[in-house]
Order: sequence, then C-alpha cells, then structure tokens
Amino acid sequence: MVNVIGLGYIGLPTTLMMASHGVEIIGTDLNKELVATLNAAKTTFKEVGLDELFADALKAGVKFTTEYQVTDTYIVSVPTPYDKFSKKVDAKYVVAAVKQILGICPKGATIVIESTVSPGTIDKFIRPVVEESGFKIGKDINLVHAPERIIPGNMVYELLHNNRTIGADDREIGEKIKEIYATFCQGEIVVTSIRTAEMTKVVENTFRAVNIAFANELAKICRHDDMDVYEIIKICNMHPRVNILQPGPGVGGHCISVDPWFLVGDYPTLQRLLMSL
Repeated sequence: MVNVIGLGYIGLPTTLMMASHGVEIIGTDLNKELVATLNAAKTTFKEVGLDELFADALKAGVKFTTEYQVTDTYIVSVPTPYDKFSKKVDAKYVVAAVKQILGICPKGATIVIESTVSPGTIDKFIRPVVEESGFKIGKDINLVHAPERIIPGNMVYELLHNNRTIGADDREIGEKIKEIYATFCQGEIVVTSIRTAEMTKVVENTFRAVNIAFANELAKICRHDDMDVYEIIKICNMHPRVNILQPGPGVGGHCISVDPWFLVGDYPTLQRLLMSL
C-alpha cells in the first residue's frame, strides 16, 4: 500500500491517478476540512478531468484520512516555499512529514519525496533526520526523489503523458518505485541518483524562466520599433536549433518564478547572476 502525504494540487491528482490504475493507496492530509470534503466525494479544486478521475478512484476504493499509515511506501507531496529574503527553499514541511513517517513506519520502508526541492536538500535536511531517528539509510529506510512534472490546468493529461525522473540511492529501489509510477505514466521514466533528480527538476524550470524572459524582452524591443514579435518568433523557430517561447504577461505560474532560486541557492555565482537579470 502507498500512503501519499499532502493532498494539495500535486498530491491529490497523484493519489487519484494511482488509485484509478490499481494501486492500493491512502491519501493523508492534516487539514481536517479538506479530508472531510474528499470523504464526502467532493473535489477540493477544479481541474480539467479531475472529477472524472475522482469518480474512478472512488470506485477503486481510494481512501482519505488525517492519520499517517503504517505501510512500506510513502510519497511526500507537501509545499516547499522559499524564503523571500534568503531566496532559499524552506524544507520545513518536508522535514515535518518525514519525521511523522519515521514515527510509525516499519523498517525497510521507502520514502519518496515528490516536492520540488533545491539540489542537495535531501542530503542536508532529510538524511540527518532519518539518521537522528535511529534508522540506517539503505537498510532501515530507503530514500527516493520523484519530482512532479505537471502544470495547473492540464494536470490529469500531464500525469499520464509526461516523462518522469526517479532518483534513488539504490537502483533496485528506484526500479521498484518506477513500477508504481509506470502503472499510469505513459511517458519515459528514467532512474538516476537523488542529487541528479533534484537538479534536473529545477534546471528544467530555470531553462523555461530564462527563455520566457528572453521572449518578453524581445516583445518590448519589437513593440518599440513597431515590429510583429510573433511573426519574428515564428520565422526564427523555423531554424532547426531555435525554439523561442511565446511572450506573455510574466513568467507564469508559481514554479517558474521560484525554481530558479532553488537552483542557485547554494551556488553564489549563479545567485549573483540571477539577481543581476
């Protein structure tokens, strides 16, 4: 059985998707009102295809509770805000969830961190918590990082079709977790190291942030000189090695504007570069 911790915009669709594809799963959230709403067969936010997915998951026997479960696999999907002053990730919710898990889990359990984190966060914050609790990593507790890759407005489709990354200390454990995600994920699932998985997620969103910023600056230039930025981008993108994104009102969403800071948090040179942009 899988216990998903955190039933927000990522945890809930993940729970429903796994349940509807045959995974025995229980979703846990400390918000009693949220859990009560879900147990009343009502979704807590609107998303294309979510109500249908919820109906399928209910038929499959999905359950929701405020209690952490005794099981062999946990997926932590809680928020990871960043400190606006230091520009670093605040891992307190992930740490709190892991501590709760360690208080009840059996030896041999696997803890999967889905929350987006800075490179090195699991080494700095999660491993010490596990070790301080008296568990030996790789023997008593297995750690995995499987960062989410979905966008609000298209979550259900992207859960099914996007490629996924599984970072694990042990290849065999990574393959076992891959099997769980493969019950529904139709994209490619790559198994790698935890640090690489941490890095790739924030690099992806940083790449998009840089390219969106470029597109927006290009739009300003074209507007100033009375040129059609969309025609220019269309022509430029005819080049086989050019892919300029579309300009917009900003970088969009929550992740794109934040994740670059997750990337540079421990790299002073990159941080100075980002602050100068």
